[in-house]
Amino acid sequence: MKNNIMLAIILFFAFAPLVSWANGGDQRIVENKYFINLSRAPFTPRVGIKTSFLASFVDIQKNKLIAEDLLVKVRIARLGGVGTNKRSFLFEKDNITVHGGVLELPYTFSESGLHEIFFDFAFVSHPEKIYEVPDFLMDVQDPIVQEKPNYVIPLAGVIAGFILGFFGRQIVNIVYR
Repeated sequence: MKNNIMLAIILFFAFAPLVSWANGGDQRIVENKYFINLSRAPFTPRVGIKTSFLASFVDIQKNKLIAEDLLVKVRIARLGGVGTNKRSFLFEKDNITVHGGVLELPYTFSESGLHEIFFDFAFVSHPEKIYEVPDFLMDVQDPIVQEKPNYVIPLAGVIAGFILGFFGRQIVNIVYR
């Protein structure tokens, strides 16, 4: 029983760091007809690190990805400072043809803060009818700063172990003569 608990604790701590790099997503519904899922990896975007977005367009009635080709417009905006709703668009791309209901979009953020992603789409067969998807809001974080490793403590431990091992053996030999 004790071994099983110890194994569970070890496995938890071994895999817990992987959760921070997991992917995840958000969903939006458009006109009660279409479901848009936006997945991203890593889940928390960071400045200077490529975020891989995957937008899936689903027909709710059929419960399947939209098979018909789509024309998608993608826009990424950064929201202004505290207390302001101003946004500045950082990325815009029109007429992206999406086959099979899935759009892959890699993007690297250059600033931290709140960002919005917009996916407006139309069917290739009816480009005049544009479906406007509510924005996906995400908080882009600053990059993780890695501290330089400190070798003093491990080196002191090795030296102390060597000294104790060498002199400890000498002391044991003297005591047990």
